[in-house]
Amino acid sequence: MKNFFSVFLISNLILFCLCCGKKGNILPPLVRFPQTAENVSVVQKTDQIILTWQNPTAYEDGSTLSMIEKIEIWIFEGIAAEEAETAEIPVAEFEQTAELLATITEDQIQESMVYSYDLSGKDYLSKKYTFGLRVKDKKRYSLFSVLVSMKPMILPLPPTEVVAAVFPDRIEITWNPPIENRDKSSPPNVKGYNIYRSEGETEPQRLNASLTEGGKYEDRNFVFGQTYRYFVRASATDTSPYFESEDSEGMEILAKDTFAPEPPKGLISVAGQAVLAISWDANAEEDLEGYQVWRREEEATEFCLLTPDPIKEGAYNDRAVEKGTMYAYAVTALDKDGNESQKSKTISDRIRERLR
Repeated sequence: MKNFFSVFLISNLILFCLCCGKKGNILPPLVRFPQTAENVSVVQKTDQIILTWQNPTAYEDGSTLSMIEKIEIWIFEGIAAEEAETAEIPVAEFEQTAELLATITEDQIQESMVYSYDLSGKDYLSKKYTFGLRVKDKKRYSLFSVLVSMKPMILPLPPTEVVAAVFPDRIEITWNPPIENRDKSSPPNVKGYNIYRSEGETEPQRLNASLTEGGKYEDRNFVFGQTYRYFVRASATDTSPYFESEDSEGMEILAKDTFAPEPPKGLISVAGQAVLAISWDANAEEDLEGYQVWRREEEATEFCLLTPDPIKEGAYNDRAVEKGTMYAYAVTALDKDGNESQKSKTISDRIRERLR
């Protein structure tokens, strides 16, 4: 029996050793391709086609793309036949017929990219341009991005005579429309206007959500004390992406608060034996600093200021009064920029001789 167990143990040990280290099926190496460029868009400004996009940050399997070696911009230039204006070129045809337009190298790459294609000197009105991008890491290319196409147009000249004026609740921008297109043809191809604003060194931002018609825009989202710079572009298209003119001349303006509050209203007086108490309705201005109370004796022609420092409350007790004298009162409102309202309507009263 002892020999039997010895033989059994040795047999199983040999069998175990024979099975250990057995190789499975050989798997192919993992091939990773970069994702395609995203948010590719194209728009015309003056004689430039502006191509914008965002570079991918991952491979197709979702792993991180740490390095992009280059980006290729490809272009297909077709005849803009009427039936072809809305038709899109198939990707397979684009791959066979497109030409390499530009290569952006590693040292030029940013997360968000802009490329300008110059139309100057080209007969672009009869053409339709289609663009596609490919991204390459050290070894492999991505597929082509979504293809974007456009048919260039003759754009208008920019608006002229841009003027900005400050009001209590808005900055009003006005301008004159262009009188012709860039090629001297008329009437100008204008569907509307876009208004842009910048502060300090910040990039200009479009203020209007949709095209503005006419020659006026009201900017109500501003802060007194800030300096703003405005310019206007004319658009040849009525929906986004807008094909815009060059910038108009810029207009810089300081939003200075020179607007006085409304005069206080609702003045009333209550007379005591040694005091005249006056009160009034509170003003509604958000930048209100306070009130100043003015008094004039019945024989005087000028008011005297009773409160050199503005008071916050809507009431004042005048104890420097004498029996037998009639006093007239008025109140003004001050804002934080020192603008003072006109005087309120006056109210007159005198202290009582005795309590009734």
